Formats: sequence, structure tokens, C-alpha cells
Amino acid sequence: MGISKRFKWRILITSIALLLNLIVLVIQENFSWWRLAKLPVNLFLGWVVGLQIDKYLHSKRELDSTKSVLVDYTYALDSSVDAIGITNEEGNHEFVNEELARLYGYQKDELLTIHWEKLFTQESIDYFHENFFSEVKKNGYDRSEATGLKSDGSTFPLEITMSLLNETQKTLVIIRDITKKKQYEAMVKYKAEHNELTHLPNRRKLNQDLEIFKEQSLESSLLFIDLDRFKITNDTMGREVGDKLLIEVAERLNFFSNRMIKTYHLGGDEFVVLILKENMDFVKNIAMDIGEYIKEPFYLKGNEIFVTASIGISGSPEHTDDMNELITMADTAMYYAKLDGKNTYKFFNNELKEQRERRTLIEIELRRAIRNEELYVVYQPKFDLHNSKLAGIEALIRWDNPVLGMVSPMEFIPVAEDTGLINEIGNWIINDVLYQMRRWQDKGYSPVKVSVNVSQRQFRDNNFVPFIESCLYSYSIEAKYLEFEVTESVIENIDLVMPKINSLKALGVGISIDDFGTGYSSLSMLKNLPFDTLKIDQSFIRDLIGNSQDLSLVKTIISIGQTFNLNVVAEGIEKEEHLHLLAELDCPMGQGYFFSKPIRPEQLEVEFFKLIGD
Repeated sequence: MGISKRFKWRILITSIALLLNLIVLVIQENFSWWRLAKLPVNLFLGWVVGLQIDKYLHSKRELDSTKSVLVDYTYALDSSVDAIGITNEEGNHEFVNEELARLYGYQKDELLTIHWEKLFTQESIDYFHENFFSEVKKNGYDRSEATGLKSDGSTFPLEITMSLLNETQKTLVIIRDITKKKQYEAMVKYKAEHNELTHLPNRRKLNQDLEIFKEQSLESSLLFIDLDRFKITNDTMGREVGDKLLIEVAERLNFFSNRMIKTYHLGGDEFVVLILKENMDFVKNIAMDIGEYIKEPFYLKGNEIFVTASIGISGSPEHTDDMNELITMADTAMYYAKLDGKNTYKFFNNELKEQRERRTLIEIELRRAIRNEELYVVYQPKFDLHNSKLAGIEALIRWDNPVLGMVSPMEFIPVAEDTGLINEIGNWIINDVLYQMRRWQDKGYSPVKVSVNVSQRQFRDNNFVPFIESCLYSYSIEAKYLEFEVTESVIENIDLVMPKINSLKALGVGISIDDFGTGYSSLSMLKNLPFDTLKIDQSFIRDLIGNSQDLSLVKTIISIGQTFNLNVVAEGIEKEEHLHLLAELDCPMGQGYFFSKPIRPEQLEVEFFKLIGD
């Protein structure tokens, strides 16, 4: 074994040690590994006079064992579920396992000839050069997500981990296909951003889109849509039909969706349509088209179902650049569209904002009203139009608030209905009226029938009838002297209210239908529900003189009452001419400012109890 003279002289001249690893053929293909440590031998004066050579010999048996270990490692790498490769400084593959080849659709030998950049999309390659490689070089390894490019040109999401292999300028690459992970994440994201029933984007997605609009300074209009009469349909026909109705409404609204218009389902019967960069005339036409499309009949499980939509409209930036406020404003406009009679649309404006703020204040103060004894009951007498005797009394609620002053029932009753406070207020009124009736009877006055207005929510309360029965018993009042006035909205859902009305009738309580003639289905209700009284709405009485149409309507209503053997009461009698004309039409009873405005119970006693009829 000869050692290069060049190495010897380098050591002698420079006094620097040199380490060489050599594989040496000893005898007939039996290889040995030699480690030559050529060290300078120094005299005490520093002269280098010779070299020291160490030999580290591996036997053939040891070498074969090492080869076996390498084979085992290769097999293990090929069996890995991860795709593994080793690249050199030029980016070419020096090793690939079976999974890496399978993942990309290549043969192993073929993949060894392919540069790593051929395995990724250009976007991923750019990212690697701009960010990823610098982190790998800095830390020795890094992990990221990228997009792989297969042999057939298809792409897939992957997770890549790169590690530098000591100082060899080689890189270990481990790749995992994360397609299923991404699919699962997409499914979770979809569910989080879409309504489970209708599959429309939900409130969360709406908020995200509105934030994008704000960041990009995009103009938009928002239509807040609430179905009219949906709860009645849902309660009457069951949740299954109600859900199917919502699905079909969603499909109709989605008909309007395009690149500039998106539809969302916030939950229940509330939907939103978001319109990008369009003028108000276009938005108005969309609102009108939606209203017309929604009111077309739905055919569900053999039933023809009709609903309508109330729509509130707000815009950004003309109304606000706060996206949450944009929804609130459209919701406010929708609320007032319902107050305007439903089945219509309304644009938000500052007047509505002021009304909404007042409504919010009313709600806050109303919650304190009962506790602070701000509510009280007044009574308006009803008279027999033939003999001018007191024939009954209507109890009406009034509210005197220290902040708002006198608040009209027309303002606070709808708020009480919407917030659910009406049950508490309504029950308080009934209790107070029965207490007052007890006091009158204790004073020796003859009993007189008192009517109380009852809301739709009260009728839906399962404790309503037991509460009435308990109050009648507590104050020892005969049920025949108590009458409940209901509007058509209460009796729209016959299946729900019929049991309660029958129970009240069994107790002896009278039932009166208020504002008769203002609805569409009142006539059909008369033959299905056991009414005792119908009241002619004051709007017909007000223009009775000189208006032949109203006169004909009043005649018809009085005739209907006689046909069904019902008491008929004309509301809103303000002039003597009204009184005489109604008497000629054979209307039996009436009330109004001509006789008396609603007054306190003490005043009622003094002025009218002497007129109580037999």
C-alpha cells in the first residue's frame, strides 16, 4: 500500500494532520476499510521528522452486516406510509421510496431522473424559494403545506417536511397527502357557514362577506326578509311541512342569486339578500320581484299554502359603513314593513331609526311598568241603542310613564306582543278587572258584563284557561259577566285556539270578535267558532254618513249578526247622527266618544251605573 508522496510532504511542510478513509483490496475481493491518521512527529525544537499511520480494519463479516442494515433501512423506507425522498444540492433525487413514486404516479427509476420542481405547482415553487427554503436553512428543518403536481397533470394538497442532512448538502423530504384532511376541513367549514336545512349561507357567512365588502370599500344593499304567517303554518301543519316550506322559499330566493346577488338564511323564517353595487331602483325591483314570487302558492304534501314576505332594505355606505348596523337597519325597516300591513317592502331612513330608538326605550320602560304600578285600567261604557241603558263595559289599558309620559296602547301593545311581555300585562289586566268587578258588586251595584282584549300570545299560553278559572273563583265572579275580545289574528289558527275557546265557553265566559269586517276570513270563522258578540270596526262607523259603501257594509254586518244570533256592537260612535242611523239599522249596541271616553272606575260609577239595564 503506497501513500502519496504529495500527502506526506504536505504534512511535513505544514505540520497539519490529515485523516483519510480508504477501502483497500486485500485478498481476492475481500475489501478492508483503512483509516489513515497521518500525524506529524515533532522533536522538542518543533521540527517535523515523520508520520504516524493508524489502521482501522473492518472485516468482510462486519461489512456484510453493514450492507444488511442498509438493505433493512431501504425496505423500511419503502414500507412507510409517508412519501420520502432525498435530494442533492442540485435538486435531483438520490433516493425515493415506493410511496413517493405511487403518490405522484411515477416509477421509482423514472422519479430519480426528475427535478423536484416538476412535482409542485408554480405557486408552491415560488413560495418555496421566497419563504420556505430560508426557514429550512435557518432552522435545519421546516414544515408547510403546498400543492403537488402529479404525472397526469392533476394536483393535490400536501404537507411537506424538509430536513438538512448534516453537512452533506442533501435534504430529506417527507410528503403526506392531506386530501382527506382538506376535505374534512372543507366539510366542517361548509357546515359552519351554511344553514343545515336549506344549505344557504348562514349569518356567520353573511358577516364574513360583509367584512370583505367593508375592507374592499364595496357598495351594497341588504334586503332583510321575514315570512308573514309562517308560524301559523308551522303550528297548524306541523314542523315537517314548515321545514319543506322554508326549503322551497330558499330555492325561490336562490333563483335571484348571481355574481352580484347572494342569498343567506339566518335561521327560522328570516332570510337576507345581499346585492353588490346597484342603484336603488334596481334594488326596489328585486324586492318587488321577491315579494311577488314568494306569494305564489306552495304545494306541500297535498296542501296549497300561501305565505307573503315583509322586506326591509338598507344600504352601505349611504346608511352606514358598519356592517352589523347594516343588518340592524334592514331588520328595523322590515319590522315597520310588517306594521304597514305586511307583504310589502320598506327602505330604512332616519325617521325609522328614531322610531326604532323610541321602541327600544318603550321596551325598557315597559319592563318596569308593572313593578312601578305605571299601568292602570280605564273603562268605556257600552249602551243599548234602543233604550240608552248601560249594557256593558270595555276595559282598556293605559300607561303613564315618568320618562315617556302617556304612551298610547297603539305604541306599547305591539312592543309587548313582540317581546312576550303581553302575557304578564294581559294577566295583570284580567286580575285587576275582576278585582274591580268584585268591588262594584260589594258596593251593591248590579253586575254588568265587562269585556277585556286578549292577545294571540295569551291564547297560546297553556296556563291561560286555568288562570282565568282561578281568578273567577278567587273573586267570586260569575263567568257570564266576563267577555274576551279577540281579533282575527288570534283565531287564524283554529286548531290551536278552538280547545281554549271551548274551555272558556264551558266556564261561561263570552267571546267577542273585535274589528269585524277588517279581515279576510272573518265570515268563515263565524260558523266555526262559538262567538257571542261581533264588533263593527270604527273605521266603518266614522264615514257612515254620506258614504253609501260603508253604510251597505254596516247593514250587512248587522244582518250577519242577526243571522248567527250574535250581539252586535258598533264602535266609534262620535256623533248623534251616527246614533240615530245605527238605531234605524237595528244595531243593538254601541260605544264611542258620543257617550263617553274611557274613564276611571270611580267616575264610571258616578256617571253611568245608575243607567245599568236589567
